[in-house]
Amino acid sequence: MKNLKYPLLFLLLTVFTLNSCMEDTCEREMRYIKRTAVYMSQQEIVDIKTTGAKALEKPGKIYFYNDYIFVNERNKGIHIIDNSTPSNPSNVAFVNIPGNIDMAIQGNNLYADNGDDLITLDISNPTNVQLVDRKEDVFPKIYEYQTGFLIYYDEEEVTEVVDCETQNIIRNNGGVFFDFESNDMLSSSPSAASVGSSASSGTGGSMARFTISKGHLYAVDNSNMNVFEITSNPASPTELSDVNIGWGIETIYPYKDKLFIGSNAGMFIFDNSNPASPTQLSSFQHARACDPVFVKDNYAYVTLRSGTWCEGFTNQIDLIDITDLTQPVLEKTFDMDNPHGLSIKGDNLFLCEGEWGLKAFDISDPMKLDRNEIDHIKDINAYDVINVPNSDLLLMIGKDGLYQYDASDASELELVSKIEVVR
Repeated sequence: MKNLKYPLLFLLLTVFTLNSCMEDTCEREMRYIKRTAVYMSQQEIVDIKTTGAKALEKPGKIYFYNDYIFVNERNKGIHIIDNSTPSNPSNVAFVNIPGNIDMAIQGNNLYADNGDDLITLDISNPTNVQLVDRKEDVFPKIYEYQTGFLIYYDEEEVTEVVDCETQNIIRNNGGVFFDFESNDMLSSSPSAASVGSSASSGTGGSMARFTISKGHLYAVDNSNMNVFEITSNPASPTELSDVNIGWGIETIYPYKDKLFIGSNAGMFIFDNSNPASPTQLSSFQHARACDPVFVKDNYAYVTLRSGTWCEGFTNQIDLIDITDLTQPVLEKTFDMDNPHGLSIKGDNLFLCEGEWGLKAFDISDPMKLDRNEIDHIKDINAYDVINVPNSDLLLMIGKDGLYQYDASDASELELVSKIEVVR
C-alpha cells in the first residue's frame, strides 16, 4: 500500500491543477439577451393615459385600421400613426399601457392586454384615447414581490466577458440571462391582432394572439383560448368560455369559419362555425420552434424558426395540405434563414426573415415556393408584415423601424416611407 501513496498524491495534484487552469481560463466573451425585471405598483399598472407622440424604441406588433397604423411599444403601450399619406406618415400620439403586447380593433373600440387585465379603449379621437372598460384577471397572473408586480422584462443585447456560472445559465436559457431575484419566467402576455374579414375590424399580422371574427374576440395565452362576445356591447366584452388547448401557444389566425392556432410544437385547427363555442378539428405536430401560421385556399403556410423562446433549431416553411381539415398533411418543407411573420396577397407570399430581411415569393405553384423567390430586401431586420386591404401597400415592422412598400409589383418592392427606431 505504501507504493500507492505518491502516485495517488500526484493524481490529486494533477486534478487540482487542471481544475485551477480551467477556472482561470473559463471566462470568455459571450453575446446574449439580458432580461431585467421591471416592477410596478398596482396604481402604476392601471395608469392608462394618452400623451404626445413618442419615438419608436422597441416596436412589437402592428395593426392597421382606417388609415391609422397602431404600433406596439413592447410592454409599454401603443403608438398611433396617421397614415392618410403613406409617403409621409405622422406619429400623432402614444397610449401608455403597462405590460401591453398587442391590440385588436372593431369600430371605435381597441382591445388590449394590460398586465393580466383586458381593457377596452375608445379611439374615436386618436389623439385622446379613453379607457372605457376593464376586465380583471383574464390572462395569466403577473407575479407579485416585495418590490411590486413583475410586469415585463426589459430586453438588451449584451456582449461581455462572463464567468463559468453565468455561461451555463445563459446556455441553459437558450441565450438569455434573467437579471432578477427569482428563476421564475414571466408567462407571455397575450398579444393581439386581427385579420378578420369584417369591414369594421382592422388588420393585423401573422404573429397575433388575438383575433376578431363573427362578432367575437378570441385571445390565446400560453395554454388557453379565451372567447368574448363583442356584438351586444362592444365596449364591454362578455367572456363566454376558456378553452384549454395545450402549452406553448403563440399565434391565432382566422380563415373563413376556421381558427388556426400555432404553438411551438404544432398547429391546431378549430371549427368556428359556432363562434361562441369553437371546437377542435385536428392538430399537426412539428419540431419545437416558433410557429406563425398563414392560410390560403387548401394550404397552411407554417414558419418555424429557432430562437430563445422557441428553444428549437429549425428554420423553415412547412406547406401543409388542409383539404381535409380533420387530417392535415405535410406536403413539403422549404429551408429558410430565420422566418418570422408572413402575409399572402394573391399569388405572392411576403416573408420576414429577421436579420436576413424581407423576401417575396411567387406561390402560384405552392410546391415550387423555394424556386420562385422574386425579391429580397436585405440590410433590414424584419419581424412581421401586413398587406393593407384594397391596396398595394405593404407594412413591415422590425427592430429598425416601420417600413411601407409599394407591392404593386412584388418582384420590385419599392420603399414608400420609413419611421426609424430611436436607440
